[in-house]
Amino acid sequence: MNQATSILNQKLAISENALSTQVNGEIVILHYESESYYTLDAVGTKFWQLFTESENVDTVIPQLVQIYTVDEADLRRDVTKFVEELVEEELLSCDSEIEKSIQQHQQSILENTSQKQDNCLPYEPPTLRKHGKFNNTTKSTFIDLDIDGLFNFTDIS
Repeated sequence: MNQATSILNQKLAISENALSTQVNGEIVILHYESESYYTLDAVGTKFWQLFTESENVDTVIPQLVQIYTVDEADLRRDVTKFVEELVEEELLSCDSEIEKSIQQHQQSILENTSQKQDNCLPYEPPTLRKHGKFNNTTKSTFIDLDIDGLFNFTDIS
Protein backbone atom coordinates (compact mmCIF):
# COMPACT_ATOMS: atom_id res chain seq x y z
CA MET A 1 0.00 0.00 0.00
CA ASN A 2 1.65 3.25 -1.07
CA GLN A 3 1.54 6.46 0.92
CA ALA A 4 -1.24 8.00 -1.24
CA THR A 5 -3.60 5.11 -0.46
CA SER A 6 -2.47 4.50 3.11
CA ILE A 7 -5.25 3.52 5.48
CA LEU A 8 -4.03 6.29 7.78
CA ASN A 9 -5.17 8.86 5.19
CA GLN A 10 -8.73 7.53 5.32
CA LYS A 11 -11.53 8.52 7.66
CA LEU A 12 -11.68 5.91 10.43
CA ALA A 13 -14.22 5.31 13.19
CA ILE A 14 -14.81 2.69 15.85
CA SER A 15 -17.22 0.11 14.47
CA GLU A 16 -20.76 0.23 15.79
CA ASN A 17 -20.39 -3.52 16.45
CA ALA A 18 -17.43 -3.01 18.81
CA LEU A 19 -17.63 -2.36 22.54
CA SER A 20 -14.51 -1.60 24.53
CA THR A 21 -13.53 -1.12 28.14
CA GLN A 22 -10.32 -1.00 30.14
CA VAL A 23 -9.56 -3.90 32.47
CA ASN A 24 -6.34 -4.03 34.50
CA GLY A 25 -4.67 -1.46 32.24
CA GLU A 26 -5.60 -3.25 28.98
CA ILE A 27 -8.35 -2.47 26.51
CA VAL A 28 -10.73 -5.38 25.96
CA ILE A 29 -12.92 -5.19 22.85
CA LEU A 30 -16.05 -7.23 22.21
CA HIS A 31 -17.30 -7.55 18.63
CA TYR A 32 -21.05 -8.20 18.63
CA GLU A 33 -21.42 -9.69 15.18
CA SER A 34 -18.58 -12.20 15.30
CA GLU A 35 -18.98 -12.77 19.05
CA SER A 36 -15.20 -12.48 19.35
CA TYR A 37 -13.26 -10.57 21.93
CA TYR A 38 -9.82 -9.00 21.76
CA THR A 39 -7.25 -7.45 24.05
CA LEU A 40 -4.65 -4.81 23.25
CA ASP A 41 -1.13 -4.56 24.62
CA ALA A 42 0.11 -1.37 26.31
CA VAL A 43 0.87 0.54 23.09
CA GLY A 44 -2.33 -0.70 21.44
CA THR A 45 -4.28 0.37 24.53
CA LYS A 46 -2.73 3.86 24.44
CA PHE A 47 -3.48 4.09 20.70
CA TRP A 48 -7.13 3.07 21.30
CA GLN A 49 -7.54 5.57 24.16
CA LEU A 50 -6.10 8.45 22.11
CA PHE A 51 -8.03 7.44 19.00
CA THR A 52 -11.37 7.29 20.85
CA GLU A 53 -10.75 10.84 22.07
CA SER A 54 -9.97 12.26 18.62
CA GLU A 55 -10.93 9.63 15.98
CA ASN A 56 -7.99 10.93 13.98
CA VAL A 57 -4.85 8.85 13.52
CA ASP A 58 -2.94 11.94 12.39
CA THR A 59 -3.26 13.39 15.89
CA VAL A 60 -2.56 10.08 17.64
CA ILE A 61 0.80 9.30 16.01
CA PRO A 62 2.59 12.48 17.21
CA GLN A 63 1.23 11.88 20.72
CA LEU A 64 2.58 8.31 20.71
CA VAL A 65 5.97 9.55 19.48
CA GLN A 66 6.12 11.81 22.53
CA ILE A 67 5.16 8.99 24.91
CA TYR A 68 7.38 6.17 23.60
CA THR A 69 10.99 5.90 22.56
CA VAL A 70 10.42 5.14 18.90
CA ASP A 71 11.38 6.51 15.52
CA GLU A 72 8.34 8.11 13.88
CA ALA A 73 8.82 6.16 10.65
CA ASP A 74 8.82 2.87 12.61
CA LEU A 75 5.77 3.94 14.60
CA ARG A 76 3.90 4.97 11.45
CA ARG A 77 4.67 1.57 9.86
CA ASP A 78 3.53 -0.30 12.98
CA VAL A 79 0.38 1.79 13.44
CA THR A 80 -0.51 1.32 9.76
CA LYS A 81 -0.27 -2.45 10.17
CA PHE A 82 -2.19 -2.29 13.47
CA VAL A 83 -4.99 -0.13 12.00
CA GLU A 84 -5.25 -2.44 8.98
CA GLU A 85 -5.69 -5.36 11.38
CA LEU A 86 -8.35 -3.47 13.37
CA VAL A 87 -10.22 -2.71 10.12
CA GLU A 88 -9.86 -6.33 8.93
CA GLU A 89 -11.35 -7.56 12.23
CA GLU A 90 -14.11 -4.93 11.80
CA LEU A 91 -13.23 -3.16 15.04
CA LEU A 92 -12.59 0.04 13.08
CA SER A 93 -14.43 1.04 9.93
CA CYS A 94 -12.93 3.21 7.25
CA ASP A 95 -14.30 5.52 4.61
CA SER A 96 -12.68 5.37 1.20
CA GLU A 97 -12.47 9.18 0.96
CA ILE A 98 -9.05 10.52 1.87
CA GLU A 99 -9.47 12.84 4.82
CA LYS A 100 -6.41 15.06 4.35
CA SER A 101 -3.80 15.62 1.70
CA ILE A 102 -0.34 14.12 2.15
CA GLN A 103 1.17 17.61 2.35
CA GLN A 104 -0.99 18.55 5.36
CA HIS A 105 -0.13 15.24 6.97
CA GLN A 106 3.59 15.72 6.47
CA GLN A 107 3.40 19.28 7.86
CA SER A 108 1.69 17.96 10.98
CA ILE A 109 4.50 15.41 11.44
CA LEU A 110 7.17 18.10 11.16
CA GLU A 111 5.43 20.37 13.68
CA ASN A 112 4.88 17.64 16.25
CA THR A 113 8.26 15.89 15.90
CA SER A 114 10.06 18.98 17.15
CA GLN A 115 8.16 18.72 20.45
CA LYS A 116 9.39 15.20 21.33
CA GLN A 117 10.24 14.75 25.01
CA ASP A 118 13.33 13.05 26.40
CA ASN A 119 11.52 11.08 29.14
CA CYS A 120 9.84 8.58 26.84
CA LEU A 121 8.67 5.05 27.64
CA PRO A 122 10.14 1.99 25.91
CA TYR A 123 8.24 1.10 22.76
CA GLU A 124 6.89 -2.14 21.33
CA PRO A 125 4.62 -2.31 18.26
CA PRO A 126 0.91 -2.24 19.17
CA THR A 127 -0.63 -5.70 19.30
CA LEU A 128 -4.18 -6.94 18.89
CA ARG A 129 -4.78 -10.36 20.45
CA LYS A 130 -7.88 -12.24 19.33
CA HIS A 131 -9.20 -14.64 21.92
CA GLY A 132 -11.88 -16.28 19.79
CA LYS A 133 -15.60 -16.45 20.28
CA PHE A 134 -17.12 -16.10 23.65
CA ASN A 135 -19.10 -19.09 24.89
CA ASN A 136 -21.43 -19.78 27.81
CA THR A 137 -18.52 -19.44 30.22
CA THR A 138 -17.26 -16.13 28.82
CA LYS A 139 -20.80 -14.82 28.23
CA SER A 140 -21.29 -14.75 31.97
CA THR A 141 -18.35 -12.33 32.15
CA PHE A 142 -19.76 -10.00 29.46
CA ILE A 143 -23.41 -10.17 30.52
CA ASP A 144 -23.76 -6.75 32.16
CA LEU A 145 -23.95 -4.19 29.31
CA ASP A 146 -24.11 -0.51 30.15
CA ILE A 147 -26.47 1.84 28.30
CA ASP A 148 -23.66 4.09 27.09
CA GLY A 149 -22.05 1.18 25.23
CA LEU A 150 -19.40 0.20 27.75
CA PHE A 151 -19.60 -3.23 29.24
CA ASN A 152 -18.95 -4.04 32.85
CA PHE A 153 -17.31 -7.28 33.82
CA THR A 154 -19.39 -9.23 36.28
CA ASP A 155 -19.28 -12.86 37.20
CA ILE A 156 -22.78 -14.29 37.45
CA SER A 157 -21.80 -17.90 38.17
